[in-house]
Amino acid sequence: MPRLKESRSHESLLSPSSAVEALDLSMEEEVVIKPVHSSILGQDYCFEVTTSSGSKCFSCRSAAERDKWMENLRRAVHPNKDNSRRVEHILKLWVIEAKDLPAKKKYLCELCLDDVLYARTTGKLKTDNVFWGEHFEFHNLPPLRTVTVHLYRETDKKKKKERNSYLGLVSLPAASVAGRQFVEKWYPVVTPNPKGGKGPGPMIRIKARYQTITILPMEMYKEFAEHITNHYLGLCAALEPILSAKTKEEMASALVHILQSTGKVKDFLTDLMMSEVDRCGDNEHLIFRENTLATKAIEEYLKLVGQKYLQDALGEFIKALYESDENCEVDPSKCSAADLPEHQGNLKMCCELAFCKIINSYCVFPRELKEVFASWRQECSSRGRPDISERLISASLFLRFLCPAIMSPSLFNLLQEYPDDRTARTLTLIAKVTQNLANFAKFGSKEEYMSFMNQFLEHEWTNMQRFLLEISNPEAASNTAGFEGYIDLGRELSSLHSLLWEAVSQLEQNIVSKLGPLPRILRDVHTALSTPGSGQLAGTNDLASTPGSGSSSISAGLQKMVIENDLSGLIDFTRLPSPTPENKDLFFVTRSSGVQPSPARSSSYSEANEPDLQMANGGKSLSMVDLQDARTLDGEAGSPVGPDALTADGQRTPPTLLSTLQYPRPSGGPLASASPDWAGPGARLRQPSSSSKGDSPELKPRAVHKQGPSPVSPNALDRTAAWLLTMNAQLLEDEGLGPDPPHRDRLRSKEELSQAEKDLAVLQDKLRISTKKLEEYETLFKCQEETTQKLVLEYQARLEEGEERLRRQQEDKDIQMKGIISRLMSVEEELKKDHAEMQAAVDSKQKIIDAQEKRIASLDAANARLMSALTQLKERYSMQARNGVSPTNPTKLQITENGEFRNSSHC
Repeated sequence: MPRLKESRSHESLLSPSSAVEALDLSMEEEVVIKPVHSSILGQDYCFEVTTSSGSKCFSCRSAAERDKWMENLRRAVHPNKDNSRRVEHILKLWVIEAKDLPAKKKYLCELCLDDVLYARTTGKLKTDNVFWGEHFEFHNLPPLRTVTVHLYRETDKKKKKERNSYLGLVSLPAASVAGRQFVEKWYPVVTPNPKGGKGPGPMIRIKARYQTITILPMEMYKEFAEHITNHYLGLCAALEPILSAKTKEEMASALVHILQSTGKVKDFLTDLMMSEVDRCGDNEHLIFRENTLATKAIEEYLKLVGQKYLQDALGEFIKALYESDENCEVDPSKCSAADLPEHQGNLKMCCELAFCKIINSYCVFPRELKEVFASWRQECSSRGRPDISERLISASLFLRFLCPAIMSPSLFNLLQEYPDDRTARTLTLIAKVTQNLANFAKFGSKEEYMSFMNQFLEHEWTNMQRFLLEISNPEAASNTAGFEGYIDLGRELSSLHSLLWEAVSQLEQNIVSKLGPLPRILRDVHTALSTPGSGQLAGTNDLASTPGSGSSSISAGLQKMVIENDLSGLIDFTRLPSPTPENKDLFFVTRSSGVQPSPARSSSYSEANEPDLQMANGGKSLSMVDLQDARTLDGEAGSPVGPDALTADGQRTPPTLLSTLQYPRPSGGPLASASPDWAGPGARLRQPSSSSKGDSPELKPRAVHKQGPSPVSPNALDRTAAWLLTMNAQLLEDEGLGPDPPHRDRLRSKEELSQAEKDLAVLQDKLRISTKKLEEYETLFKCQEETTQKLVLEYQARLEEGEERLRRQQEDKDIQMKGIISRLMSVEEELKKDHAEMQAAVDSKQKIIDAQEKRIASLDAANARLMSALTQLKERYSMQARNGVSPTNPTKLQITENGEFRNSSHC
């Protein structure tokens, strides 16, 4: 039973036949790998692999991890991707709103591309209009003909058996929205049963753009990428005045993605930011408040490396606000005076929670952003303006990232649904307070109704300063995770080329002359794009050989040389680490070549019809090495080259796909470059049983270290490539001499042996250098471990201090509670005493009342007897008077002590 509790899925334990599922890509003619929108499965970060045998879905832990796995699998199917001309299709679409629909109903849309369902909107209630405001973006699409939006009326959730009512569709030809500009229009809904003569039917407002991007082989972009990497500052200064805000956004995005791949993004952002500081001068308040390339660049970089951080820091909080019904409206003109104190308390509580989430997120703050902010702080200090660094950091992080994400969570992929009016107002007020806190400013007369939050702002300024210092501390820059996503460098270079080609044509000739060789480079790339077939590299297939023993021998020979000389730290031949006793049951990789696959080639990346050449960049093309970050060259192995093994943690069974399959959650680990390596086209991924305990074992690289980006050395690269090509040609020549290995050995000349010895000596020198570097990295790693230990101790001390503070606060609260209880008990005793006294007084008065009532009763009886006696006397006198007798002896009535009457006669 304990093992059963640790399992993520009991179904896999009860179904041994489904414990292992295999995905074989070796014999597939067409493999479709695409992301699955969260609205389809109800699960975030999924992707689908479709082969001739069916489809399988996989769930990841983040968008970056999903993109990395998808690219790994695409490279497994098309390993020569970087060395061939390709076309990519991209669709960006907004489903904004609908009108002329019946009220008091909920409506949703389904988005289909060529009759294939890709996404759904959320259900929205009809008020004036049905407003969705939801954004969808799809990459790596097949060529599209039609984009269709189907409209449905949502049924009551209580009536589970009823389906949504279909109302109609909007069909957009892909050609009508193709181009660089977005097309936004109202489109009529084509209904299945049109009603004529009663005015216009329902309409949907849609904003869309469909782009077809031609991407050349990476070698064609080599000079272009080098120029951009080294001359970005002058280029931005020349183009800034003529670009529109939208073009600046697209160009900044391309530059950030390219320079992130080449390892120069920190320098780019620092140089751009310092030029922005110089431009603004003493007007510091204008920084990040204008649509400049610097502002757009930092926005794009924050979105690129900070998406996971944003989700970790604010995702749960924003989701809770969406589900909450608390009213935080504090404007007296929009709420009653009786509700105002309650609303103010709600807003203060929400702001406290939001800021607590933010300041406690420093432990998951992206490492790259820490390095950039630390660089800004250092550069400002070196210029004698250390005071402005805090404004730069707070303005970029809060004004351009966190506060916009709080106001519009759907634009930052925190949630798909656009918030309702009350939630949107709450988010806006929280963003106002957070922005004032980041600006170290109070609310003034313009928003006087918010002045009750000024005390909270003053109280939290110290914590804000501490947070800004923590996220720009260079000593802690390497203690958090770095960017783990994938960047399609070819696509970004192609996009940047098209933007620059259009922008440079608008410049004056004197400015164009200052751009150096850039216009010529742009013309060369444009010529290659305009010439069909020019994008194929001449040397792509020169090294290829027919499938069989020749190709296998080359791969085996090179790998044998690496193994014998222990040079795997210099040249990476194996993309996936070999199975170990700990992880052999979790995955394996196979590939086929000819009749029977060779064990030496079981984890090779190359195609079956080309030799298994592996260069020092981890198997990418030569041009790809020049453009990527050089941290993986010269034996620097910062992280595992291949992705981690599939892990059984968090397997999901999506409700709308094959329910009998297990969907493993790939374990994400940082890769050495922006284009992670993978297995060859014959890759066979074994999906582990979800009954496996925990995650897969860590894949240990030879040397774990972290080092900043350094410029690529073309000479060292060319020498490495030339050596590989020489060795490859020599092995090919040896293979052609004859089938008898001893005969080939006898034909070797002394000069060839001498050359081989020289090459061996060179390799041994490289081995010694790499060993020395390994020792240096081990020393650096020990220093980092010591630093980490110090930080852990510091954080532990902080934690203990916080716990002690909480304990004291709890004790104070207990004392206060005891005092309150004592006071309540004393008041209760006093009340009991007063009650007893009042009861005694009531009892005595009741006795008096009873006595008086008895006396009154006796008086009533005496009065009745008196009246009777008087009546008798009156009758008596009247009788005597009628008889003529005078009363000589009058009778005197006396009242006895008992209240009785007695007659007394007197002579």
